[in-house]
Amino acid sequence: MILIYIPGITSRVQYIFKLLLQDILGIEYRLTDLKEEFERFGGPRFVYDRIPVEGELFLETAGLLFEAGIYPHELQTTQVKGLPVIFEGRHPRSLLPFDPFSACFYMVSRYEEYSRHKKDKYGRFQVSESIASQGKFLEKPIVHLWAEQLALALLAYFPSLDLRPPDYRFIPTIDIDHAFAYRGRGMIRNMGSAGRSLLKGNVKDISLRFKVLSGMEKDPYDIYDYLHPLHLKMKLSPVYFILFASYGGDDNNISLRDKNFHRILRELDSDDGVGLHPSLSSNKHRDRLESEWRGLSGILGRDILLSRQHFLKISFPRTYRNLIKLGITDDFSMGYASHMGFRAGIAIPFQFFDLSNNEITALRVHPVAIMDVTLKDYLRLSPEESLETIRRVITTIKAVNGEFVSLWHNESLSESGRWKGWRMVYNEMLEMAVE
Repeated sequence: MILIYIPGITSRVQYIFKLLLQDILGIEYRLTDLKEEFERFGGPRFVYDRIPVEGELFLETAGLLFEAGIYPHELQTTQVKGLPVIFEGRHPRSLLPFDPFSACFYMVSRYEEYSRHKKDKYGRFQVSESIASQGKFLEKPIVHLWAEQLALALLAYFPSLDLRPPDYRFIPTIDIDHAFAYRGRGMIRNMGSAGRSLLKGNVKDISLRFKVLSGMEKDPYDIYDYLHPLHLKMKLSPVYFILFASYGGDDNNISLRDKNFHRILRELDSDDGVGLHPSLSSNKHRDRLESEWRGLSGILGRDILLSRQHFLKISFPRTYRNLIKLGITDDFSMGYASHMGFRAGIAIPFQFFDLSNNEITALRVHPVAIMDVTLKDYLRLSPEESLETIRRVITTIKAVNGEFVSLWHNESLSESGRWKGWRMVYNEMLEMAVE
């Protein structure tokens, strides 16, 4: 056990010390703001403050954890032994030349997303605005690497310090934006879609639509009987996130009253697990979020506890506050649609820290490392190129004992249209992730 003297134990201090020392490194520790207790302690100990204490191991703080508000921070990324760091220190006696606790808190709290920034067409925080992108460490689980530097520095002074990091985990997740390609859409929507296909000269789509609706062929997006035995064979527990929103705009699943849709939902929930995929419009309209949650919960006969935002849109702190009010315990939206990597710099689940209220919440956030649409549409990679990219990401996460969360869609596994050849990528990814 290691004792740390801190002049003021704030909620930020409690939050990030637990995350780094306990959750990532597995170090038993205790915080104290009593100098007498610190001086009496005979085991490993250090001071976390702005100025050192004579004769004591000292780590210089940048002060972020002792602030109560949200202020602009003009950060620069520098290099320490080839590792990019922020919140560089100045004191020559400091255990490290930067403050890993402030740096990690800045990343994990998504501090930068509370400030004014440019947004994309969906109102999302843009990758280019992030310190990780500007500092060229977006694809590194930087929080783990900073924690590792802290561990190495402490072990140099306390070789017997016990580290027990978590085990690597893999959670495959599937978004169901369109439960079926043709079924469950009603006559008017199907006629409209067929008309658009006719104008484009896409006779193949019209023919397939007719065969599916007449029962001659299976709907191409109905791939659920392929997924369950595959995951069962590999002893995996996937999560299916269901878009249960009224038709309109960018939220256009099938009819919410379709009986086959309800049957599929119950089967998925019985076999694996189902979470809510809140619509894009629900981000601004909390009543729609509640309606979607109640509708899906009603069909499954239980309260939905897991979620992932449609289009991965998160507005801090509103999105997460709304989820907490619904009773959501775990969210899987922490990733970028356009880029791979680590939006919060971390590869394990962590509690959401509400910066505006300066408090720790019970909502657990699961980072998403890679998504099918990112690979194909944003990075324009072939299936073969995607496999190499996926392998690199998995290797990176395994190296830090992280949690690998993959994001795919049922339509990208349909082996139809523009997704031909991508089921192989998914199969290979599962093999890589569990080997």
